[in-house]
Parts: sequence; C-alpha cells; structure tokens
Amino acid sequence: MIWWFIFLAVILILVGIAYLRGKCDGFIAGYNTSSPEKQKKYDIKRLRLIVACFHFALAGLFFLYLMKNSDLAATIFLYCVVTIAITAVVLANTWAKKKRIK
Repeated sequence: MIWWFIFLAVILILVGIAYLRGKCDGFIAGYNTSSPEKQKKYDIKRLRLIVACFHFALAGLFFLYLMKNSDLAATIFLYCVVTIAITAVVLANTWAKKKRIK
C-alpha cells in the first residue's frame, strides 16, 4: 500500500510540472470544453499555476500521510484534501479571471 501512495505522489508531481510548462491545458476541468469566448475570460497562466499547485499539495499530503499511518492521520488527510480542492475552485473563479477593462 505504501508503494501506491509513493507512485501517486510522483505522478501528481510530474503532472503538476507538465501543467506549469503549459503541456496539459486540455486537461483542466471545464476549460477545454468551454467556448472560446469563455476561455478568453480566464488568465491561462494563473489557471495553470492554480492547478499545478493543487497537484503539488496533494502529492505533499500523500507523503505526509505515509509518515503518520493512523486513523487520525486519515481524517486529517481527508479534511486537507477537501480544503485544498475548495481553495483551488475559489481561486480559479476569482484570481484566474481576467479583469474587465472599460
């Protein structure tokens, strides 16, 4: 079971690096399927940074979970994942949106 967490953490780090390099824009949930007009509303560089940081944070949580293998650690892990996911969604809908210039 430990190897699965290590494998998933390494995959998350590699995918996060790919996002930072701009290679995985099509995998950002909702961005690829939206219309070009809606895509223009978002700053793709900021959106890439948010998604990459989300992947790095999850990888870090996997490594931390390996160090403390108990029921309390599993509960904390779950709360942290939910908190990070909510933070990523809020940032994607606020900080990554382009400002309207009048």
